[in-house]
Amino acid sequence: MNKFILSVSLCFTLGFGDFVKADTLTVMHYNLMYYDKEYDDCNSTTNNVDNKDSYLRIILNYIQPDIFTANEINSSVSSVERIKTNALNVNGTTKYKRANFSGSFLSNMIYYNSDKVELKQQSTISTSPRITDVYKLFVKNPALANGDTIFLTCIVTHLKAGNTESDASQRAAAANSIMNYITNNNITGNILLMGDMNLYTSTEGAFIKFTSPNGSSGFRFLDPINMSGAWNNNSYFKTVHTQSTHSSSDPCFSSGGMDDRFDFILSSSDVINGTNGLKYFNYKTIAQDGNRFNQSLISPVNNSVPTEVLNSLYNMSDHLPVQMKITYSSNTSGISTNSDKYNITYNNPIKENLRIRITNEKVGISKVTVYSLLGQKIHTSSYPNFSSDINISTSDFNDGILIVEILLTDGYRKLFKVIK
Repeated sequence: MNKFILSVSLCFTLGFGDFVKADTLTVMHYNLMYYDKEYDDCNSTTNNVDNKDSYLRIILNYIQPDIFTANEINSSVSSVERIKTNALNVNGTTKYKRANFSGSFLSNMIYYNSDKVELKQQSTISTSPRITDVYKLFVKNPALANGDTIFLTCIVTHLKAGNTESDASQRAAAANSIMNYITNNNITGNILLMGDMNLYTSTEGAFIKFTSPNGSSGFRFLDPINMSGAWNNNSYFKTVHTQSTHSSSDPCFSSGGMDDRFDFILSSSDVINGTNGLKYFNYKTIAQDGNRFNQSLISPVNNSVPTEVLNSLYNMSDHLPVQMKITYSSNTSGISTNSDKYNITYNNPIKENLRIRITNEKVGISKVTVYSLLGQKIHTSSYPNFSSDINISTSDFNDGILIVEILLTDGYRKLFKVIK
């Protein structure tokens, strides 16, 4: 079937937004590994906060998050403010804000792009060994003028570390408190649960609690990438492992290489299905190329991110950040008009070739990148000349859903999904 359809049609059939600049929220979670906190082997020599500021600045500049949640920040107002000042609002940027400091040993925090979202309210859940933070945001789009508000609740937790039965029981107790809080406070709609959960398998009590219907509402979280199983030291899950970036023993850093999926962004079904204004688009572990199993982030060679970013990730933390992209409509009607302006068409489903056309005399296609649903880059091609009709062979692509990103000559980026 080689039927061309307007991009906006597929956009809303499959449920994702049009132009990245206006219609995408990049959500990132990251364990910052004792940021500005001296603890055991983590001190001013092995985990220097000035160096961490530099590393984090490079990482955040690369990812450009709209919502950035973090674990393991020193429990002080000055420490959480330092991240905003030294790593986010730099080089003329002033758009990032943060929530109020809630106070806990190894604090959580949320930072957000105030051009796109704003914090409405925050609260905490009493969990052990650290409190869990709840942040309710709203999207700043023109629909606000009509009273059509899109809300997003971000719940940031850091569950008990360790692989003993007692540790797992403590994680399960915290998960129970979180799920009961959601039910008792009638939190519904777009909800994300993110954090270093220190989970070893999806059969653990905490993960079962998070992903099983709870209370009278039957609410549960979903794993966006549907990768359940025994994650610990299992090569089958090598593409989603988030810890440890170091294979050998280093002061402050955990060793053993990449063999655990500790860090998650779980989602309500509303986000996955796009029923309340926000729609899940993709999910990935930054710099995880699938070649790290029991190896370090930097050896063997890792070309998944620029070298400066890779080295910063290696030196910043023994965890990798996880990222989710969420799309939404940026105008009051709920339907983007950009497709009329650019008139981009493509075939879907695809067989041996992906053909993309643009019928706009002033704009052409300069670059096309194809990703798997896990965010792994599988193809890229550049077009230095003014290209309006391109063909890409897909014979080497695996069957399934693919994400295509188009960079136009005027700087706009368009995302869409196709089926092979």
